[in-house]
Formats: sequence, structure tokens, C-alpha cells
Amino acid sequence: MSTSNTRFSRRTALAWLSALLPVACAAAAGVARASAMDAYQASGHWVDDHARPFRLESLHGRPAIVTMAYGACRRVCSTSLRVMERIQGLCDAQHLAANFVVFGLDPMEDTPRDWADFRAFRKLDRANWQFLTADEHAVSEMAGRLGVHFWRYGEHVMHDFRILLMSPDGRIEHAMTAYDDDPSAMLPSH
Repeated sequence: MSTSNTRFSRRTALAWLSALLPVACAAAAGVARASAMDAYQASGHWVDDHARPFRLESLHGRPAIVTMAYGACRRVCSTSLRVMERIQGLCDAQHLAANFVVFGLDPMEDTPRDWADFRAFRKLDRANWQFLTADEHAVSEMAGRLGVHFWRYGEHVMHDFRILLMSPDGRIEHAMTAYDDDPSAMLPSH
């Protein structure tokens, strides 16, 4: 490689690094802020899959495995829920108690009836699983508290893969950001 090509490659790499570093730092800072917050103190009126009001504060006192999902999503969300089911199995095998909470990302599509149908279809009928819906403002606030990025693409809601282990006081203890991460890292401590 000639000296001018090497310089160009180094300059290009440095330019990319300079451009991406602030973005990476901002994302890391956002996650750090999210992990320091009590997610269960978020505002808004949440409703469960039986159309009953759900108080987020009721989640305090027990660890939780949490994600945000879009009921019509067939890829990331189904994978997230399959991983959560695996985590539930690991908790059962070790006699660990935890809540499993799915916050809906789209108030128009993730209605209580839709979540009830989804829950029945997936046979997720255990009492420690909650499927919750709220208005757009509450969903956006919860996403910020959990460090979940989502956006609309036409009629669909796009989002990242993120499953969280929440402490009994509503703070993020661990984040799973890829479907092939080790699910045993998400087990609550005794």
C-alpha cells in the first residue's frame, strides 16, 4: 500500500472514529442513566392483558426479567419472548422467583385484547408474567428508562433486542442485547 493510501486510510479511520465516538459515548451515558433509575417510578397509566389498571410499583420487592415488545413483530419480539421463556425455565430449575414483564411498544396494536390473545397462543399463563400497555407518552418514558431504542418504519415499530434483569428496587442489573448472549447471566441472585 502506498504512503498516500495509508495516510488516506488512517485519516478515514480517524474521521470515522471521531464521528462515532460521541454517539457511542452518548449511548453509554443513556444506558448508565437508565440503569440508575427506578423504572417502576415511570409515569403513565399501564393496563394489563385483562384490561385492568396495573401499578408498576407492585413490581417492587422481586427481581424481574423485562423487555419491550411489539405484538405484531414476528422477528425480534418472538425471539425476545423465546429467550425469556428459556430464562423462566432456568429460574424454575434453580427455584428462583422472578416476574416476567413485557411492556408494549405500540399502544394502537398492543391492546389488552391483543396481548391476551398473544399470551394464550404462546401458553404464557403463569401469574408471574405481565403484558402491559400504556399511551405513547408512557411507552416513550419507559423505553428511555430501560434504554430501549425504537422507531416507526411505515406501519411497523422497529426496535433493538434488549432483555433486562431488574433488581427488586426497579434498577437495571444486567442487559442482554443479543439473542445468543448467555441467558444464565440473567438469573436473579438469591
